Amino acid sequence: MCGIVAIHAPDGGLAEADALPGMAALRARGPDGSGVWCSPTGRAVLGHTRLAVIDPDGGRQPIADEEGHRHLVANGEFYDYRRIRRELADAGHVFRTRGDSEIALHLHAREGHHALDRLRGEFAFVIWDERTGELFAARDRFGVKPLYYARHQGRLLIASEIKALLACGVPARWDTAAFAAHLQVAPPPDRTLFAGISQLPPGCYLVAGPRGVAVRRYWDLDYPLAADLEQGDEHWESHVEEVRAAIEEAVRVRMIADVPVAYHLSGGLDSTSVVATAARHDTVTAFTVRFDDPAYDESEVAERTAHRLGVRHHQIDSHRADFAHHLRETVWAGESVQENAHGIARYLHSRAIRGHGFKVVLGGEGGDEIFAGYPQFQKDLALGLSPDLFAETRRGYRKLVAAGAPQHLRTLLDELGFVPSWVLDRYLSVTSPVMPLLRPEFAAEVSVTDACAPLLAATGDQLAGRATLHQSTYLFAKSWLPHYILASERLDAAQAVEARLPFFDHHLFAVARRTPLHWYTRAGATKYPLRAAMADRLPAEVSAGRKRGFFAPPVVGDDGMVAAVRDLARGSALRDNPFFRPEAVVRLVDRLADRPPAQRATAERLVQLVGSVGALAEEFGLTGGGTP
Repeated sequence: MCGIVAIHAPDGGLAEADALPGMAALRARGPDGSGVWCSPTGRAVLGHTRLAVIDPDGGRQPIADEEGHRHLVANGEFYDYRRIRRELADAGHVFRTRGDSEIALHLHAREGHHALDRLRGEFAFVIWDERTGELFAARDRFGVKPLYYARHQGRLLIASEIKALLACGVPARWDTAAFAAHLQVAPPPDRTLFAGISQLPPGCYLVAGPRGVAVRRYWDLDYPLAADLEQGDEHWESHVEEVRAAIEEAVRVRMIADVPVAYHLSGGLDSTSVVATAARHDTVTAFTVRFDDPAYDESEVAERTAHRLGVRHHQIDSHRADFAHHLRETVWAGESVQENAHGIARYLHSRAIRGHGFKVVLGGEGGDEIFAGYPQFQKDLALGLSPDLFAETRRGYRKLVAAGAPQHLRTLLDELGFVPSWVLDRYLSVTSPVMPLLRPEFAAEVSVTDACAPLLAATGDQLAGRATLHQSTYLFAKSWLPHYILASERLDAAQAVEARLPFFDHHLFAVARRTPLHWYTRAGATKYPLRAAMADRLPAEVSAGRKRGFFAPPVVGDDGMVAAVRDLARGSALRDNPFFRPEAVVRLVDRLADRPPAQRATAERLVQLVGSVGALAEEFGLTGGGTP
């Protein structure tokens, strides 16, 4: 994991100094070194801050090709790179480093954007070609690594984090339309909450040159048509073996590093599967968050699991009363709103992992997305398996429409015939409850916003004929996953920790996507293909355990957090923001303060939203509102 900055000026005039403010803003991502290079014509400048994980002594960037025509800066990891290096070296390519990043430079020289088909991992990179005057940027398939861009004063600026673009002069303004969409589903695939700052969508590449700027897709989830999914059980055993082999390989290639590797371990199926697989190949050190609320704490299960698997184990205490003190730095690191205290817990957990001397950690994120583990996905799966249930649910939708359902839900009904459960849950838990807190003009904007229309428009033909489960998970992967869940990458990066996620491996996905629908709940258990594949490796209490997401105790139960949000509401952060009515927020937190802590949990997401909006405004100096 590193930080990258790239600036393109078609008419020249750039110097190395133009990248330095952005690089300074990314120092936490790359504390082990930095480098900058400027095109002789002044048309491009590339900057890099380095976290030394592969080839610590010789992997400095930017990297040039043999002739010095192409230069690269990269963030993240390319797995199975040694095999590709040997292939390229045999073809006559000369390498300047012993690391993984350089393979992207040589593959691109030989294959252009088709090089992306060969690259495996979590990555974002930029290549400048001096001969063609073309800048090429790409992001990994699922969006684990971030890549943002903006046009400012005739220049195209690209960086690993938004704060680097702001440091290079891009103004910090709210994108009110994007936040309205966020309250419904998520911002459009290429937008952020910052006006004029876009993100390169997952699985896409960007080309900037004499003909302008273009963004194109190189990979998609591409679920099979529902009619093509297997219906019987004759290939069950071979499918489980394929899943096991794919997980084994996805973990194995992510264990390769020239520094020690750590592991996240909760009491759940996903992280335990990763740890159990890794423990078959090497000595493992695992870290577990220990919460002070038994309802959310899984540390005892994790401790028993660690003992059973024979891994070194550290438990990191996380106290809810401390969370209010870390809200601002978590928001600054994540560059987005928080809706659950797990963001703060993750930020502090990564700090502890780094404090123990680790730069790399493998985690279990992705298991629920790949194997339909979320309860909302299970509901959408049930709709596809039962025509009677689907018909009954549609009758309920008609009542919702008759009662005045918002346009974004009606759009989904018109296009899909159902509303994915995670979208409906968001409407009931966020969109509807937040409306009384909004300024009238912004509430009116939310009311006429249709966040699903641009989302559906970006899907191409990937929804037609697909099962309800796959339609739901596809839309989730294009919206909530990169915009919110994978924003945890920035929380790790702020502590100079690189998270590697084996379940977000496109080779593993290629196996999982073919899973017959009824196999997901075979034997009455969720994620059954994963459970079956890992059955001989997991403790019984994990293998048979119910789904538990990584949620921290609600911070709304802490008087300190309630007071912190009240202070934000009474200050300039909310007084000058375009979204919330400060007096309505104060009334909300005052009502909460009068309740016992145990009776405040229903307001958790509202308090998190308001608090993080206020913190974003203060930390980034966000002003007014605008659109790109």
